Amino acid sequence: MRSRSDNDVLAMMRWLMFIVALAACASWASQARADGRFCITASTLTFGNQPVGTSASQGVQVSNCGDAPWMFTDVSVHPETGAAFSVATTCATGMSLAPGASCGATITFAPGTPGQTSGGLWLRNTTADANRLLTFYGRGVDAQSGTATLNFVPTSANFGVQRIATESPPLVVELHNQGPAAMTLTAIVVNGPQVDDFDGLEDTCQVGTTIAAGDSCELSLFFLPTATGLRVANLVIDSPQLASLAILQVSGVGSNGAPPTLTVVEYYHAAFDHYFITPLAGEIALCDAGTTPCEGWLRTGHSFNGFASDSAPPASASVCRFFNNSFAPRSSHFYALHGFGCEQTIAQFPDWQLESSALFAMMVPDSAGRCPANTLPVYRLYNNGMGGAPNHRFTIDTSVRTQMIAAGWVPEGFGIGVTFCSPK
Repeated sequence: MRSRSDNDVLAMMRWLMFIVALAACASWASQARADGRFCITASTLTFGNQPVGTSASQGVQVSNCGDAPWMFTDVSVHPETGAAFSVATTCATGMSLAPGASCGATITFAPGTPGQTSGGLWLRNTTADANRLLTFYGRGVDAQSGTATLNFVPTSANFGVQRIATESPPLVVELHNQGPAAMTLTAIVVNGPQVDDFDGLEDTCQVGTTIAAGDSCELSLFFLPTATGLRVANLVIDSPQLASLAILQVSGVGSNGAPPTLTVVEYYHAAFDHYFITPLAGEIALCDAGTTPCEGWLRTGHSFNGFASDSAPPASASVCRFFNNSFAPRSSHFYALHGFGCEQTIAQFPDWQLESSALFAMMVPDSAGRCPANTLPVYRLYNNGMGGAPNHRFTIDTSVRTQMIAAGWVPEGFGIGVTFCSPK
């Protein structure tokens, strides 16, 4: 047999080292692919309304859907779990689950008193999904349920645009009991996707407060956005007399800076006794110069802010402008929000010509005429055809509103005559 040279031996050693390294890599890859995974049939259990004195149960299965064993590090009922819930489980702290193995938990809801309650079961483990919490919700009801109805004013709490890390002024929410029975507040909670961006003060609405039929109470909400874009939460109210939870959507838009505003300038024509407003620089220049077609129009000294339509916040609406020359030599303009008068004017008053579908943009008042935080109500007044031609005046000045009403002008719009809301 021919003996190996030193080079032959060195080559063989390198080959053996390669084989060993390859085997080690294969072993490491095999271990990397072996992965224990946490799987559960439901992460949240909702029991809904449950009559007091009765019970209902729901179960979940927890399994190892991976290919390596893992272990429970903590199986325990969350300390804030309501007394109406009881938990029975075959899962336990320190238990290992082999691939394909499972254990279960049964949650029983047996309310002894009316009201919403919740709970949780910790299922902490050694997988990548380590801090798992099974949550459950239920509401006890009795014969009182449905004897009262709650309405919110405003019907949604819209803060508009708010600079990040800057708290808004308070937005006051009224809770109106429509009866017929009195209702007692048992829970006032803010929750939802961006709950940390919203806060509140209970004011005259507090847990334990009884609201008589036809009466109301107030609370204040605040918006402190932590990120840009739409931020959403819910104000949740419970009472034994409600058929279900009363939920008010709360929203606002976080911004790195306030959206730019423009100035809407008011003019008056003494011979016509008519008012006109415009945010357009070209029209303002013509009217200030008194040239065609602005002869006779002079500034009143009043104005208010609006948003440019192309950079307005998401919660705003564009303002349409209409023109009517049916009463020449008098002419008149009318302004309305999209969705709140613009389309109705087009459909019902063909003598009013649409001049602009997005002259500027404004925030939208609620049905009671209340404006979002950081805005002012713009009042609309109608001359009721005095002087032989229709005309409207738009103002944020309450003293002007009072003077116009005294002169026979009629308030129009939401609530006490609010047509839109001007950014401060």
